[in-house]
Amino acid sequence: MEVRVGIKTEGEPILRKDGEFIVLENMLIGDGFHWERTIRAILSGKVELLKIGKSKDKKDTEENEHNQFQSEDRISLINSLPLETYLECVVGSEMNPSAPIEFLKAHAVISRSWVLGKILNIHFCDSEGHINTEDRLIGWDDTGIHRRFHVCSDDHCQRYQGLQPVHPTSLKAIQDTADEILISDKGNVIDARFSKCCGGVTELFSTCWQPVELDYIKSFNDPWCDLSGLSLQSRRLLLSGVLKDYDLSTPGYGYRWETEITKAEIESNLRKKFGRDIGKLLKVIPLHRGPSRRIDLIRLEGTQSSLDIGKELWIRRLLSPNHLYSSAFDIEDLGDKLKLHGSGWGHGVGLCQIGAANMAAKGASYEEILTFYYPGARLIKNPKFQPSGI
Repeated sequence: MEVRVGIKTEGEPILRKDGEFIVLENMLIGDGFHWERTIRAILSGKVELLKIGKSKDKKDTEENEHNQFQSEDRISLINSLPLETYLECVVGSEMNPSAPIEFLKAHAVISRSWVLGKILNIHFCDSEGHINTEDRLIGWDDTGIHRRFHVCSDDHCQRYQGLQPVHPTSLKAIQDTADEILISDKGNVIDARFSKCCGGVTELFSTCWQPVELDYIKSFNDPWCDLSGLSLQSRRLLLSGVLKDYDLSTPGYGYRWETEITKAEIESNLRKKFGRDIGKLLKVIPLHRGPSRRIDLIRLEGTQSSLDIGKELWIRRLLSPNHLYSSAFDIEDLGDKLKLHGSGWGHGVGLCQIGAANMAAKGASYEEILTFYYPGARLIKNPKFQPSGI
């Protein structure tokens, strides 16, 4: 089975041939996040060049003229390659091979399950939505938005950074779980979401994306991502195994964090990123939180008008030059600026990578990890599914 990956580049792609492979000199990773950068990537399989940018359809342009976060922006080529080769790239891109083997096995299963759902075209295919009124701006940009390919190469889907030297441990994790996926009670491959750190409580699907719930995505207390009980040396060892070098710069590994932003910066972000102006910002008021305390609706009160904004990712974009670590935060109003006291890194839905790695380090099997984070889902081998066309 083949995966079509839409790859982001910084400008027009710079490609060269190296034997049987294609070398891409300017793959873009972390688009819009605090670790954004370009890397060299080695691609196998077929490469198809595209014109950079989103559709220039008049209606699409009018609806999104102020939205700089369209997921197909900066996609410049499509890389088609076998599913298991793609998984080797993903497991190597998402975390380091020195991570606990049972964690790598769990991640291989969820990465395979998730991308298979995209190939089969069964996970919320019409999954971009927004409400745009005078006093309310709510949107989400889910992974099913892609039309010309199954998945993109960046954190919007799963990290895909091309072929890398495959460590024997990572390869063993993929081989030992070959053809294994998670299915729901209805027999469908699950939409296996994951994030870096849930912050102590996992989140519901509806807080971040469509207003629906999935039977195998629950909110519950997760004690495993709290590493405060570990010695400094043990904590560093675990994190260096799970996180890539650019992720390790994240303060407190995202479990607890603080940041400040001026009200003037929020006003500027609102104009530049969302095309709205409410005058001078007076207050920022959380209106609704999910069970992990992630805010999915927030009110901005200004001198000219008020505006409600959601969901969680749009809030994270509003209150940061790039993205906040998560939308689970309390607000301390300091006059001309806000201090945010936050928890978690990412949306918090499904598997918590740091929590899962800690479970594995404490002796949990990959089956136990999957059962913990996707209650009700079943592990099966050799599924008989037919892929959908693109």
